[in-house]
Amino acid sequence: MFERSIFDEYKLYCEQRFMLGDHEGFTAQNKHYFLVCIDGIEDHEITEAIKMGSHLNASGDHEIATFVPTKTNGLTSFVDGQNCVLFKLPQFVSRSKRQKSFGYELARFHKRGKTYPTGKKESETWSQFWINRLTQLEMLYGDLSKQKKKLSFDQAFMVSFPYYLGRTENAIQYIVDSNLDFGQRSQIEPKTICHYQFSPNTWLTIDDRTGASVKSPIEFVYDYPSRDIAEWMRNIIHRDDDPHGKINKFIKEYEAVETISPLSWRYIYGRLLFPIDYFRIVEGYYRSVDDEEGDQFTDQLFDLLQQEAKTEKFLREFHPKVIPSHWVTNVPKVDWLTEYQAPKLTRNSNDFFIRRQ
Repeated sequence: MFERSIFDEYKLYCEQRFMLGDHEGFTAQNKHYFLVCIDGIEDHEITEAIKMGSHLNASGDHEIATFVPTKTNGLTSFVDGQNCVLFKLPQFVSRSKRQKSFGYELARFHKRGKTYPTGKKESETWSQFWINRLTQLEMLYGDLSKQKKKLSFDQAFMVSFPYYLGRTENAIQYIVDSNLDFGQRSQIEPKTICHYQFSPNTWLTIDDRTGASVKSPIEFVYDYPSRDIAEWMRNIIHRDDDPHGKINKFIKEYEAVETISPLSWRYIYGRLLFPIDYFRIVEGYYRSVDDEEGDQFTDQLFDLLQQEAKTEKFLREFHPKVIPSHWVTNVPKVDWLTEYQAPKLTRNSNDFFIRRQ
């Protein structure tokens, strides 16, 4: 029982429950809390994320949720069958409507995060990490090719993977070439506190009328600012039929606070080339433990494939419609975008697919 688990783990009496985004929340003694499930996240990552949140709060960002330890001063708890971390909502959150866009707010967030004393050695680069993930999918592709019976998702993966393999290899090479072209400058490109995969929904809205929101530290990661910018763009590409206006406004607001360097523009483009959603869906499907979860990933894969032509169109138009004209020559184009097309794959054209049983 939820209430019992909360009391056993935290000595808090759950007076009222609510939802905050996808997170379970509750009220205790006039204070508001929410749980974040952390399956697959290592303790050292959680600890580092909590430190980042404390730094941002001390730097003036008062929309950061505060970590709450267990009654034994532990990091995680076990609630309703899941490993969780508990956070307390800030006592005072601005209730006035935001006068600035996500771009402006994200730039302020990044500016505060640049002073974070990480003390960490250089971590694995994007290209190295992507190579590791690609190798795993290549092994999976080889194993599935030997199987005679394939489920709906298996067949869609087999048909689509060669395209995404090529796109991933282009993204990896693009980042490698960018670092080589910029030489030592790539070594001093500033990092900051970012998010794992930033979108307009990453900051948790606590008041729909005012737009007041809270930032969960569990989302934080130390990386280049271009990571958040690219992931925000990726989300808008998928949601909007004509994303350029919204993205250009976002960039203008962002650069009112922080400048996007030529190398950052390369990183943004390189990250957009990398099909992170495809990897997330495929990896998630083959880790799923029940049919319902597997069917959700199957739906997501077909939705992604249907949107791929729109993504390609955006990548082709990125230079003339998004990058400031004075930086365009510093960001090379990718020739294959004018030569190849995304795989056209729909459920209706693949009636031979075997659904999960």
